[in-house]
Amino acid sequence: MGTSASSAGPGANVSFDPPWLNDIPVGGAGQVDGGASAPAEAPAEGVAPAERFRGARTSLGAFARNGDSGALARAAGHYSRKGMGGARNVAARMRTSTKAGAGLGSLLQATRERSDPQINQWMDALRATNPSAQTVIDAIVSRVLPEGGSVDEESAKDSMAQALSELMVLDPQVDLLTLQDAQIWTLMQLYLGHEACNRMYADIGQLFESARFDPAVVVQRTNEMRSFLKNAVAAQLDTLRQATPNPTRQQLESLLRDAVQTTFTVFEDEL
Repeated sequence: MGTSASSAGPGANVSFDPPWLNDIPVGGAGQVDGGASAPAEAPAEGVAPAERFRGARTSLGAFARNGDSGALARAAGHYSRKGMGGARNVAARMRTSTKAGAGLGSLLQATRERSDPQINQWMDALRATNPSAQTVIDAIVSRVLPEGGSVDEESAKDSMAQALSELMVLDPQVDLLTLQDAQIWTLMQLYLGHEACNRMYADIGQLFESARFDPAVVVQRTNEMRSFLKNAVAAQLDTLRQATPNPTRQQLESLLRDAVQTTFTVFEDEL
């Protein structure tokens, strides 16, 4: 379910925002738009209060017991409002996710258009090996996030791999190195939904691991949670992209960040 399932989640009296997020390197196709990334995102503000995730865990428990999507929406709303200090903080905390997503989008645009000499060389060498679909997925993920090690990087890698695999399920004949714009947008929706789920699960999902819940139910509810968040993020991103259908890397990063913030703002409105 992500890379942090065994963690107890963050506690109280700590910053909402770890400063090392700004140091995570993300690859892609810098020459596409001059290598610019979105303006530096201001860190999440404030210090986490006591019992920050109490409301979120209560609602998540109700969802775990009965599968009520309304309870899941309320869990996300509580998670955002009190657990993270608001939707803007959620988006700021997920800036590795949005930066990596923009890197993925710029890379796939460059592979299709052959607009970056370094990417062309990498792609031609990859194709020369007659790679399997999984090898292509692994190569794309490694190109965007070449280092790794932190929880956020490993989460983004996992989400990219899953999103790319899901795109191939939707269209078994797809060539991941020549994706059209509509396919890239679908990929962004899948990826960002996975990341939203990973973020929530890392902080409050340990509730699912309780011995009170049958393992089969845990798997079912986890999948339902992932699907629910993917659909919610997709709806917001689909609306936001209308104004910028062909974004630069910088613009795509901003769009992904705005989609996260808007998604969790909607969840807060459920409370």
